[in-house]
Amino acid sequence: MTLHATRPEFLDLFPAGAAPEQLGSGYTWAEGPTYVPARARVVFSDVRQNRTWAYTDAGELVEEMSPSNYQNGHTVDAQGRLIACSHGERALLRQELDGTWTTLASTFEGQRLSSPNDVALHPDGSLWFTDPTYGLTKPEEGGRGEPMEVPGCWVYRLSPDGTLSAPIRDRDMPNGLVFASADTLLLADTGKNGATYRYRVTPDGAATLEGEHFRVSPGKTDGLRVDEAGRIWSSAGDGVHVLTPDGEELGRIAFPEVVSNVCFGGPDGTTLYVTATSGFWRIPTCTRALSWH
Repeated sequence: MTLHATRPEFLDLFPAGAAPEQLGSGYTWAEGPTYVPARARVVFSDVRQNRTWAYTDAGELVEEMSPSNYQNGHTVDAQGRLIACSHGERALLRQELDGTWTTLASTFEGQRLSSPNDVALHPDGSLWFTDPTYGLTKPEEGGRGEPMEVPGCWVYRLSPDGTLSAPIRDRDMPNGLVFASADTLLLADTGKNGATYRYRVTPDGAATLEGEHFRVSPGKTDGLRVDEAGRIWSSAGDGVHVLTPDGEELGRIAFPEVVSNVCFGGPDGTTLYVTATSGFWRIPTCTRALSWH
């Protein structure tokens, strides 16, 4: 049994007989899945093998980039273009329709970013991304012994007009992030404390800490998503934990390895794709990602 309900309504989130199906294996650290509707595929990273992969709606598993410059997290922007966090380039990138890459942000106030990790789209079209030091300190994730230049591991906001600001500066190792609403950001910290925090976001791009929202056990939240009812789908050491909008556990999807990240996708948006250390998986659900479109 892979579906473990803490509350009975957890089982209502899945069709009868739903179970995880493995689609790919042999990765070293699978991460950063996002569904790209314009290309009818999920794109995800194998950070430590320096590659990205895609699983298409037609059921094909194909290599996207090799080398990938140690891409990690992904999202799509308001125009549906793929956005990537690159450890190797120490930058936030955008893939254009012709397949080429544009650098969106690589410095802040004249200093190089460390290693952008994960990125989320706000309803106003701004892109918020985390910048811990994993891609500097870990050779297997692109670290080349280069120094950290910015004075902290911050969360950045790239406005639609290209202005870069750093509204969150109080975390240890900010990692996965997702907007639960236009004014609520959930931010996972994989540093010493290992909790996920809630921030109040204002229309001018400021963010104020409201407190710890939840924490998973075993493990820590690395990546997370919010569905159309506001429920939180979080990675954990034993699988995927599903929580109420208030952060109370509904249940767990068990996986044999540490889960790094999740995303919703597929032709109707109800498939949950899961990156779990060496494997890439999916499971059908009865919900979809929260959408701003």
